[in-house]
Amino acid sequence: MKNLLIDRDLTSLLNNPKLQAILAIVPVTLFILGLLSYFGIFFSMFSTIDAQLGHMGNSKSLLSALLGNLIIFIFLVLMSFFTGVISFVYFIVHAVKNPNLIKSDDRLLWIIAIIFGNGLGIFVYWLSQIKRKDPRPIIDLYTDEI
Repeated sequence: MKNLLIDRDLTSLLNNPKLQAILAIVPVTLFILGLLSYFGIFFSMFSTIDAQLGHMGNSKSLLSALLGNLIIFIFLVLMSFFTGVISFVYFIVHAVKNPNLIKSDDRLLWIIAIIFGNGLGIFVYWLSQIKRKDPRPIIDLYTDEI
């Protein structure tokens, strides 16, 4: 009985549109925020060095300026990595089990796009194969069609 509940939950997770949207958008967004944080580290570092040389008013420690932004950067990179791995596995399974791709030869192309285009490939797959399809593909984990 417990296995039946887990099986039903896994199938419903693969067909949940909100989870699909989150897994497609969040890793890319976190990556972009991480890049902005990376540039923020250099901006704060150079502005602190400039202030310490006497070119500007208030001077704060270079270490505090660097560490404040570095902690944010490390957090964003780790969150981007973990959500990206979960998203990667999720959409590979989705592409393998997608009934719309079983009838055509597009499955291999989408799997390659997801693997090599990682974040961008996942986002494009979500837009074209899930979001814009009128009847959304219903994924059944326990069919023998591959």
